[in-house]
Amino acid sequence: MELTLNSQLQKIANLLFDVAGFLDLFTNYLVVYLVIWKSKNMKTFRYYLLYFQLTTAIMDVYLAFLMKPIPIFPVIGGYTTGILYSCFEVNSHIQMTIQILFMGVQEVAIFCAFFKKHQSIVTINRKLEMKKRNYWSVIGVLHFDISAIVVLFYFGRVSKEQQLEYIRRVFLEKETTKSFHN
Repeated sequence: MELTLNSQLQKIANLLFDVAGFLDLFTNYLVVYLVIWKSKNMKTFRYYLLYFQLTTAIMDVYLAFLMKPIPIFPVIGGYTTGILYSCFEVNSHIQMTIQILFMGVQEVAIFCAFFKKHQSIVTINRKLEMKKRNYWSVIGVLHFDISAIVVLFYFGRVSKEQQLEYIRRVFLEKETTKSFHN
């Protein structure tokens, strides 16, 4: 099996990441401005929206400028070309760990917004309303779960030597099987 990469892929991807990154910065700034200054009547719910929007902004900046992931299809893998790699030589596994952290916190943030809205609606009939302690416990457990997943992913790292050994073993098996059948 031979895999060749188009030399223009990285240039096109970098351009697209830069364009998308600047558009994301503008829209995130606009939404944060609207949530802070133009949504006074939303009371405390606007803080949940602000939390979600700030996590989205962080994720957008991370992907567009700091990481810039380039997938390699059909292989499940890729490489990065962002600032973290080009300036600081941070390896892809650590960058992916950071991305999983940001994505997890972003998912928890949107859950928190829906959960807050749910709790404000159920106060009408008081059937499913949670005590404040239980409410904050659910939110705390979700943040802890994301942290645990990130730590497990980080320690699940496969060394470069193990990666090369796996590629040799699988590649040689396929080549041996292919030549045996021919």
